[in-house]
Amino acid sequence: MIYITRVERFSASHQLVNPNISEEKNKEIFDKCHEMHGHNYKLEVTVAGKPDSESGYVMDFKELKDIIKNEIIEKVDHQHLNDVEMFKGLILTAEFMVTIFWEILESKINRDTVKLYSVKLYETENNFVLYKGVKRHSAH
Repeated sequence: MIYITRVERFSASHQLVNPNISEEKNKEIFDKCHEMHGHNYKLEVTVAGKPDSESGYVMDFKELKDIIKNEIIEKVDHQHLNDVEMFKGLILTAEFMVTIFWEILESKINRDTVKLYSVKLYETENNFVLYKGVKRHSAH
């Protein structure tokens, strides 16, 4: 199995809010992140597969770039993430963001020869979240 990774970047603002708890509890849990703030995010999408016999590619990097840009970056770059449709109803932590990104990308990337392997989102240079999806077991 060979793994290839595409890196994209986007800038966006957000506020960490749980609508099911009080304003005081939100401030206690999320501290400064409860206030409106922004990040320069780095998104790494890794796919796994075997090289195609004709092209030698696991997946064409241009195709992977286009999927990430069209499905994610164009929708989140320079946006207030709390207002973005894909995140409605979520507490906008990086943990929740990577699971949404995974759900969107998996159906666009997966095919017989290549599968989405991981989605990594850097919120800062020092803090990132890595998601490898949910293992699906086939029915016996």
